[in-house]
Amino acid sequence: MVRLLAAVSALLGTLIFAAVPAQADVTPALPEVTKAHSDVIPAHPVVWHIKGPHGGQATLFGSLHMLPANTDWLTPDIWHAIARADVFVFEVATDAPSRTVLDSLIDAHGRLPDGQSLRTLLPPDVQSDYDAAIATAHLSSDVTDHEQPWLVSLQLTLADSMNKSYFPDAGVDYVLTNWARQYHRSVRYLETVDEQFQMLVPTDNSLHLDEFESGLKRIGHTQNDLDPLISAWSQGDEQELGALMDVSFAANPQAKKTLVTDRNRRWAGQIEKMLDEYRNFFITVGAAHLAGPDGVPALLRADGYEVDGP
Repeated sequence: MVRLLAAVSALLGTLIFAAVPAQADVTPALPEVTKAHSDVIPAHPVVWHIKGPHGGQATLFGSLHMLPANTDWLTPDIWHAIARADVFVFEVATDAPSRTVLDSLIDAHGRLPDGQSLRTLLPPDVQSDYDAAIATAHLSSDVTDHEQPWLVSLQLTLADSMNKSYFPDAGVDYVLTNWARQYHRSVRYLETVDEQFQMLVPTDNSLHLDEFESGLKRIGHTQNDLDPLISAWSQGDEQELGALMDVSFAANPQAKKTLVTDRNRRWAGQIEKMLDEYRNFFITVGAAHLAGPDGVPALLRADGYEVDGP
C-alpha cells in the first residue's frame, strides 16, 4: 500500500492532497523557504525547453508533490523560465470551485455504505494495527471508520510522510500555483477533477481492503518511499527516477498504463496544440511523466519537436 501510494502521489497532481479530508493536527504550519536558512537543501531538478513551429515555446518541469520545507529547487534556469512564461499549465485545478466538485465526489465514492464500519470489516488481529495507525496519524476514528479503505490509505500515507518532514505545502505544484495566481498569470489544466479522481478510486473495494490490511503494519515502520524519489529528482537523475517508478509499478503494470503511459500520450497531444500558439508556457506535471522513452519529452521528440534537455 505505501509503495504504490507513494508512486501515485509522485504522479498525480495536488488533487491527491486536496482529496484528504481536513482533520486536526494533520497539516502543520510551514516555514517559508528562503536562501537565508542555514539548513537549506539544494536541489537541481531537470527542465526541458520545447519550441513549436510557429513561435510557441514551453518549459516542461517535473514536480514532486511533497518536499521538505527547506528544499531550494528554484535554480536560475527555473526562475528564468517562470519569469518569462505568460501561461502556466498544471495537471488539475485546486481552486475553491474544484474543491467543491471534489468534496461532492468524495461524498459519493469515499464513504462506506450506511451501517458499515471500516474497523469491523477488518479481521480481529488487524484491528489493533488499524487503531495504532489512526492514533499515530492523529486522525479521528469517528471519521475514518465511515470511509472507504482507499481514502483512509491516502490519509495515513500523507500523515506518515508529513511525520517524516515532507509536506504538500512545500511541493512544487503548491508553490507555482500560488505564484501564478499572485502575479495574475493565465492558468490552464491538462485534466479535470473528475478525471483525476477516477484514478484514485479502486474498481474493486474488496481487493483494496486486502491491500489496506497488509499495509497497516508497514505504516510508520518502513523507510519513506519518497526518500529515493526526492534524491533522484534533486540530483536531476531522470534515469534513476524512471527506474524507481518502474519498481513501484512492477506488480501492477495496468496501473502504470493508466497512471503514466496513457496520460503521457494524451498530454503530449495537448502540449503540441499549445505549441501552435504564439505563447510561452510553463508546464508542471508529476516528475515521473517526463522520464524514459514513454515520457512526455521523448514523445514530443518522436513527433518532430525540438526539445532541449537530457
